[in-house]
Amino acid sequence: MAKIEPYESSLAWKPETIRKDTSWVTHLSDENTKELKEALAFFKAWVKSNGKQDEVDSGVLYPCQENFPLPVFGNKLAQTRHNLEHAYGIALFKGFPQDVSEQDAKIMFGGLVAYVGTLMPQTVNRELLQPVQDEGQAKLDERRGSKHNMGLPIHNDGCDVVGFLCRRTPLRGGATILVSAAAVHNRMLEEHPELVTELYQPFYHSWQDYQYPGGINDEQASQAYNLSRTWCAPIFSREQGKLCVRYSRFYTDRAQTYDNIPRLTERQIEALDTFDRYINDQDSWQFRRDFGKGDILFVNNHELFHSRTEFVNGENIEECRQLYRAWIAVPNSRPLSSSMACFFGNTAAGSLRGGVKEEFIAIAQAQAQKRAC
Repeated sequence: MAKIEPYESSLAWKPETIRKDTSWVTHLSDENTKELKEALAFFKAWVKSNGKQDEVDSGVLYPCQENFPLPVFGNKLAQTRHNLEHAYGIALFKGFPQDVSEQDAKIMFGGLVAYVGTLMPQTVNRELLQPVQDEGQAKLDERRGSKHNMGLPIHNDGCDVVGFLCRRTPLRGGATILVSAAAVHNRMLEEHPELVTELYQPFYHSWQDYQYPGGINDEQASQAYNLSRTWCAPIFSREQGKLCVRYSRFYTDRAQTYDNIPRLTERQIEALDTFDRYINDQDSWQFRRDFGKGDILFVNNHELFHSRTEFVNGENIEECRQLYRAWIAVPNSRPLSSSMACFFGNTAAGSLRGGVKEEFIAIAQAQAQKRAC
C-alpha cells in the first residue's frame, strides 16, 4: 500500500475552532419563518389537489423544491449544502417554528431538507423521517439507537448528510457529541501510522437488525432470504483525494460473533482500540452542545462522527426529548472508493445513495404483499 499522507480538509477541525468560529450557525429570521409557513400552505394545497394525503400520512412523501417554494431561504440552504462539503461539515439553524403541529413541523422540515438534498429511506417501509425518542428499547443488540434514552457510541450514519430537527428537549442530558474523524485520522497518523494503515484495510461489519425481515439479523433470516449478514469495507478509504470514514465499533465487534467471519488479528484490534481512545477523548476531540427547541443540525457523514449522552425525560410531555432525523443524499457529494459499493451501492459523486438498501426493502414489500393475499 502506498504511503498514507495527512488529509487536508476544513472538516479536519478541532473543537476549539468551531467554538470560536460560529459561522456555521444561522438564526432564522421572521422572513425565513414566513416563507416556511407559506410553503407549507402551498404543499398542503398541492397534496389535496393531487390526492396524495395517504402517502404523506404514511411518511413516504415529503415536499420537493417544486411544491415547497422557498425563493429566498432556499438560496441560503443551497449555500449550506456547499458548506457541508467544503467548510466545517456542520450547519445549525436556530429558531425553527414551534407554533405548528407535529405533522406540519415534519412537512416543513422535509421541505427545508429538499433544498439540501434528497431524503433517503430509513426503514424497510420507505419512511423518510424517523423520530429519535425513548421508546423503551433497552438491550443494545435488540434496539435501534434512535429508540432509547441511553448514550450512544461515537458513530456515523449510512448517508452523505444526517439532519436533525429538535421538537422537544429532555428534563436533563442528551448532549450532542460531534467529532472530526478527519482530524483524528491526521493525529493518529502522526503518532501511530502503522495502525492507521490497518484501518485502510477491510473489516467485516454486521448489518443492523432493523433492516432484516422480522427485525433481527440472524442465520435463519440470512438463509431464508439469501441475505449476507455482514458487509466488508475499510474504516478509512479515499477516492480522488476525498476521505470516507465508516465506523460503528459495536457492529464491527458483533460481526465477530458470526460463523465463517475471519477473526480480527491482534493488530486490527489494537488499531480499533486506539481509534476508539482518540474519538472518546472528550477534552481533545469532542465538541458537545445541547439541542434547543427549534434547532436543526446537519452533519457531513463522511468525515464527521456524532453521538449523544444519556438523557432523562420528565413526566410532562414537554420535557420528553424528541428529534426527527433525516438521511440525505446530496447532489454535490464526493466520489467514494469502490470498496464502499457494498454499503452505499452507488459510489459516483452526486449519486442517490444511502439509507436502507433496496434489497432489504424489496423483501419487506414482498412479505407485505404475501400477507395481503
